[in-house]
Amino acid sequence: MELMQPLPWQAALWQQVIALRARQPHALLLHGGRGIGKRHFAQALAQALLCETPDAERVGNQGLACGRCTGCQLLAADNHPDLRWLVPDIDRRQRSDDADDAAEADEPQELVAEPAGKGAKLSREIRIDQVRAIGEFLAVAAHRGRNRVVLLAPAEALNAAAANAVLKILEEPPGGALFIAVTDELDAVLPTVRSRCVLLCAPMPDARAALAWLRERDVPDAEERLAEAGGAPLDLMAEDDGGEPDPRRLAPELRGKLLELLARGTRLSLADIASAVPRELPVAAAIRLFQRWGWDLLAERTAGRLRYYPRQQRAIAAIARAAQLQPLLDWLDQLARAQRSSGHPLNARLVIENALIGYLAALRAGSTK
Repeated sequence: MELMQPLPWQAALWQQVIALRARQPHALLLHGGRGIGKRHFAQALAQALLCETPDAERVGNQGLACGRCTGCQLLAADNHPDLRWLVPDIDRRQRSDDADDAAEADEPQELVAEPAGKGAKLSREIRIDQVRAIGEFLAVAAHRGRNRVVLLAPAEALNAAAANAVLKILEEPPGGALFIAVTDELDAVLPTVRSRCVLLCAPMPDARAALAWLRERDVPDAEERLAEAGGAPLDLMAEDDGGEPDPRRLAPELRGKLLELLARGTRLSLADIASAVPRELPVAAAIRLFQRWGWDLLAERTAGRLRYYPRQQRAIAAIARAAQLQPLLDWLDQLARAQRSSGHPLNARLVIENALIGYLAALRAGSTK
């Protein structure tokens, strides 16, 4: 695990958390938009809590992990015995070893899942057996004599049984333990769980700070891609991390193909849709792309400006001039319904084809004659 610092736009949030540490809260819940660095912040905080040189933490570095002590070295090696992750199978960080090897090595930072059968889909939920394992972890004193930290992300992924099990732990929190939970959807977290956490709203970065941070990392086309990501810089950094492809993100080639289909407007045909949409694709990410395209169509039509796809301004302007408002709104409503069920689509290709057919119908219903 890389030793981390808060992101430039998180300085005020970091000071807020440092002030909270004197109260020794047992659970924090970071909430805010996706892709703005909540999980990054949670990891930086976990590292600071597990650092073993508290004097060095307070002098000159605002409570950050020192990076030199044994605890920090264990963190850097991904091997700290007092840190656990509570995440869905699909979010498990990929390692060079497989699940069997990790289990044999008694890997402390991950709750290793049962190896999935060939072709099995990874779960998007956090299950009760994972929470029970966390309970066993918290029942034992800290190995390094300081804190024990559980990183829970995303909190809305807890299924009903797992959420109730977490609630029981939070109702009688063990001493010296801290849950750091992260959520993109605060309202989707069980209210009784929310009520037992200190809520922290993660700030949205301003465009200038986000662009400067991206350019320091030599991200190509940073301004355009930040606009498409809705101002969420960590979203596009995840696309460039060089790791295993994320099954929930659009590959650049597929993203370009979908944008090309949308840009055709009323020239789009059913044959185009059938030939361009692959059998397997991340439904939620594709629907999100369609939604942003639709919002840009509305923004262009009503206010003459775009937010997400400035490079596509000419195509969007032409389509928006010919379209009528109500059919576009109906299409966006169709997309919202599709997004609500995107976690468990019966047929990914059919969902996306239907969304594109709905787009074509909306444009033709409102096109000028």
